[in-house]
Amino acid sequence: MKKRKMLWSVICLVMLTLAGCGGGGGSTDGSNDGGSGDGGKTLVVGMASDLKTLDPHHGYEVYGNMVYYALYDYLYRTFDSSTPEPSLAESHELDDSQKVHTFKIKEGVKFSSGNELTSKDVKFSVMRTKNLKSNTSHHTENVESIETPDDYTVKFTLKEPDAAFLVKLANNSFAIVDSEVVKEHGGTDAEDASSKDTAEKWLNANSAGSGAYVLDKWKQNEELSLVKNDKYWGKVKNDKVICKEIPDVNTQIQMLKQGDIDIALGIGVDNVSQLKDQEGVKIKNYVGSTTTFLLMNQDEKIGGPMANPKVQEAVRKAINYKELLKISGDEAVLPLDIVPKGFVGALEKEKDYQDLDEAKKLMEEAGYKDGFDVKFTVANFDTEGMSWTTLGQKIKDDLEKIGINAKIETSEIGVVIDSYREGKEAFLMMHWHPDYMDINNQLVFLPGDTVGERAKWADTSNEKMAELKKTIQTESDEEKRSAASEELQKLLANDMPYAFLVQHPKVLAYRDNLKGVSYFEVQKINFQDVSIN
Repeated sequence: MKKRKMLWSVICLVMLTLAGCGGGGGSTDGSNDGGSGDGGKTLVVGMASDLKTLDPHHGYEVYGNMVYYALYDYLYRTFDSSTPEPSLAESHELDDSQKVHTFKIKEGVKFSSGNELTSKDVKFSVMRTKNLKSNTSHHTENVESIETPDDYTVKFTLKEPDAAFLVKLANNSFAIVDSEVVKEHGGTDAEDASSKDTAEKWLNANSAGSGAYVLDKWKQNEELSLVKNDKYWGKVKNDKVICKEIPDVNTQIQMLKQGDIDIALGIGVDNVSQLKDQEGVKIKNYVGSTTTFLLMNQDEKIGGPMANPKVQEAVRKAINYKELLKISGDEAVLPLDIVPKGFVGALEKEKDYQDLDEAKKLMEEAGYKDGFDVKFTVANFDTEGMSWTTLGQKIKDDLEKIGINAKIETSEIGVVIDSYREGKEAFLMMHWHPDYMDINNQLVFLPGDTVGERAKWADTSNEKMAELKKTIQTESDEEKRSAASEELQKLLANDMPYAFLVQHPKVLAYRDNLKGVSYFEVQKINFQDVSIN
């Protein structure tokens, strides 16, 4: 048997000493000052989130993992790169078939209930996600079976090799819950969990994890508060975290200036200038992974003219990408399509991708020389501080030049997300943030997969596309994965029901009395790393 082991107890000890976090992701600003946990310190974060649930096995929203990482623990976590770091996993073995993963887990970890975390909790958690058939269940579909030879050994057998499996383990679909407590409140990992599990309501008001914090209270769209978990196996630098929902960016800026919040997550490139040289405030800039895109429904009964492939290509050709970059700010990127910069084989559009003459020709070939009207759904929401309505107006103006009258209809993000997930929208703007930092996550845009279904893109007969998908999913050789990634992107560029707009830069603003503040693409802010001085 070929073994790949990650024995990291010495590394973990060093990380615990330096970062005080018990799971990696230490400070990147040169400071590792320990906070207290005994001084009653409260970290206040201002944000405009799309949180719909605090049940980690149901969650599929951009800001979900920031909360789930605080409340729950995982076998692996990811921080400032796509490389998974062990958290509760103390060793890992992979057999010759590349399908059997065996983990030894940390002993002595306690849930906030006082129950010990064992292999049975890992199995229950993953099987619950798999059988809930929720938005995040597709991450666990490849799990054939889970065995627990003893309390601290977990063996996963996969249906097919998965090059991204360790990275997926850092996603909330694999968050480890207290199986006894969740079952007491209606949870189940049985095959009929999708109809029988009733624990989500309880988990929206309570938590059942072994993370650094426990849930204090949550009022959706208003405020979330977390308090230190006294039974956490690592160190926690603050006693409490409060996340305030502040949709207005200018309000976030004012509150940050005044010290009413410690971190502002809604600041964008178009308004960060208001904080330039502001006493008491620090700014960090990052290349983000969140991408905005247009979805055009493939079902003619829903999408109407938008279902026509020539119209879809016309839309992609009509957009002025140079202007999109300009309004999105420094560090913005134009992904060719489904693979963002930073992932294997990522390709970018040329800035002059726009071709109005070609777009008009495509409209005529599609039978819409004189254009048409269409409802264009745009949520009242921001991506990294960039207003969707601003972007929507830009798209509307561009499409008018080829005869498409996109009638913008706005609604709250929760309403739009529900309709989008149900595949009811003809034409809408949406954003996508990777659930885990690997290209395999982006394959959900392909026909028959999660986002493909939302676009009613059901035709899976393209053999070349299927072949490339399988190579990316299973191939361990990164050069081969990269080549397949590039070929797939080129194949999709002119044959997909989407128009990918821009990969947004990220601006992080925070009070200068904080230490250990960093922004990570999966979990955003790792609360237990941050200390207040």
